[in-house]
Amino acid sequence: MNILDRYLLREYLRAFVVGLIFFIVLIVVVRLLDYDLKKFDDDISYLTAVKIVLFQAPRRIMEMVPIAGFVAVFFTLGRMVRNSEFTAMKASGISVYRLLAPILIVTLIICCLFAVFYDRIASPAYHQAHLLQNKVTPRRGRNVVFKGKNNRVFYSQRIILDDKKINQLTIYEYDAENRLDRITFANSATWTPNEWELTDGYIRHFKKGVEVNYETFDTHVIERHEDPERFIGSEKDPRAMTIKELREQIAYKQEAGQISRKEQVKFFHKTAYPFATVVVVMLGAPIAIRFGRAGFFAGLVIAFFLSFIYWALSFATLEGLSENGKLHPFLACWGANILYATVGSLMIWRTPK
Repeated sequence: MNILDRYLLREYLRAFVVGLIFFIVLIVVVRLLDYDLKKFDDDISYLTAVKIVLFQAPRRIMEMVPIAGFVAVFFTLGRMVRNSEFTAMKASGISVYRLLAPILIVTLIICCLFAVFYDRIASPAYHQAHLLQNKVTPRRGRNVVFKGKNNRVFYSQRIILDDKKINQLTIYEYDAENRLDRITFANSATWTPNEWELTDGYIRHFKKGVEVNYETFDTHVIERHEDPERFIGSEKDPRAMTIKELREQIAYKQEAGQISRKEQVKFFHKTAYPFATVVVVMLGAPIAIRFGRAGFFAGLVIAFFLSFIYWALSFATLEGLSENGKLHPFLACWGANILYATVGSLMIWRTPK
């Protein structure tokens, strides 16, 4: 790394960090404290409200990273254009590609770090905020319906994961033609690694939808394919799941014959969105070189505009179409990145060398 690279990266990273801190403060103070707190119920304590704000903050921070990246590259290159440093570099034989290479490489590294942050910190924190705001106890569930493997549908009136206990469990089993084959009811149920242990219940047998037999039992054991954690986890907001949880949920739902389109969209979203910053910077760099003399506030306006277009295109349009089954999840989530990267590459290529 030569002196020019160190100079560029120092200025760029300084602007990025300052911009990100500014936007973090802005988003926490304005959007969370002013907007989100108004939605809280009156019986939520102030301490709980503060916890919700803090748990929501990491996800909100992710929304600001692309804007901070654009502002940083616009400020850094724009200042170089205004001070004629950019002209001097071109005169000395340094191409635009060589100038932008270290910035794009460092931005890509930043994106990888924020991808881990999004998956390991922001998503679990968002789930905790959801539990607090909706007063949900994560290890318990009431009136849970869950579709399992082998055409089984489970209805549990109350599940307590820590005690490995379910009150009033009903298991509906269907045949290959989706006709009711058996209903098993138990007043209580526990589980072992491979079995459901049912107590005080009955079994109703059906043939072609007509009941043909009825029997009661004090204890009954059946094979278990389902993870009871998923009984509650199936109600977890896909936005709050990690990539690993989404991958497992998708695999389980596909094996159980359930629709997993929403989870697939969120899975590809979590892999695509962290890299929005690098494509926004690719678009912002040639804009800064061409219009950098307009100043910092012009860059700020352009950054918000481009980020708004990105969110509207990716989240509101493409991902919405994908959740409705009209677009493949990969294309829906990576489409905005591909479009921005293509346009940015063309603009860099057409930038005067």
